[in-house]
Parts: sequence; structure tokens; C-alpha cells
Amino acid sequence: MEIRELLKAPQLFVVYAIAILYTITFSLAAVVALSSDNAIWNPRELQQIATLEVDSLNRLQVLRNNSSG
Repeated sequence: MEIRELLKAPQLFVVYAIAILYTITFSLAAVVALSSDNAIWNPRELQQIATLEVDSLNRLQVLRNNSSG
């Protein structure tokens, strides 16, 4: 087939339309997912996370000190 015949084929436009539709759909889904990821943390949850991080850093420091001998 020649390129001109391919460009005139209605199937090509259907493929383009579906591709554009999927692009719009998944772009909107990404925006919605990003906005829901920005959940507001309450202070108690932040305190628990900070405590866990400090505890893990302290454990790492103890392991380093013990292994250095």
C-alpha cells in the first residue's frame, strides 16, 4: 500500500483517537493520584515517623561503634 492510501484509511484515525483518549485519561489519573498523595499528616503521625527515624539512626551509630572496635 502507498502512504497516501494508508493516510486515507479510517482505521488510522481510530487508532489516533484511541491514543489521544488514553493519553488524556492517564494524564488526568496522574493528576488525581498526585493530589491524593498530598495528604495532610497530623502531628502525632509526624512525631512517630521522626521517632522511628531517630531510633534507626541511633541503632546504626551503635552498630558502627561496635564494629569499629
